[in-house]
Amino acid sequence: MTKQPFRGNRVYSFENMILILKGLRKLSRRIQVLFLALIVGLSVFGAGLAGAAKAPSNNDGIHRPAIVINGKVAELKAVIPPSGSAMVPFRSFFEALDLNAEFDNKTKTVTAKNETTTVTLTAGKMTGTINGKEIKLIQGPSLSDDDDLMYVNVRFIAEAFGGIVGFDKSTLTVTLDFD
Repeated sequence: MTKQPFRGNRVYSFENMILILKGLRKLSRRIQVLFLALIVGLSVFGAGLAGAAKAPSNNDGIHRPAIVINGKVAELKAVIPPSGSAMVPFRSFFEALDLNAEFDNKTKTVTAKNETTTVTLTAGKMTGTINGKEIKLIQGPSLSDDDDLMYVNVRFIAEAFGGIVGFDKSTLTVTLDFD
């Protein structure tokens, strides 16, 4: 006589009940494995979707935000390093803001001017000056080894020249509005 799983209103022996429980346990393991595979699949798929919504970034932890000046997207090579401050190459940024810029290669100092404001920054220093007054910086200017450009802090420069700075974290967009 072959042992069969539970069917209907039959009376089963203890041995049959153990077979039924083992069968349920196997079924339960299969369900557990399927459920685990479903969870892993969804997490991988979900991570792909979340990654698609993020702004441009390399695997180096540095994001590449968009810079919008007075409603127009500026073609700047902006970065947000792990420190969290948006940085841009000084010359292209100052040109986009219609500022006069001078760079002293010997001291690695950049000076930007308009009619009323003069800002001076030196690579590697955590201070800058606005009209001769020394200001502590959150992120100092730095020289890039990759492209030989000096990067400056977007917020510091924009606010020094009267700009209002906004940031949309979901799209990594820095907005600058000047009167």
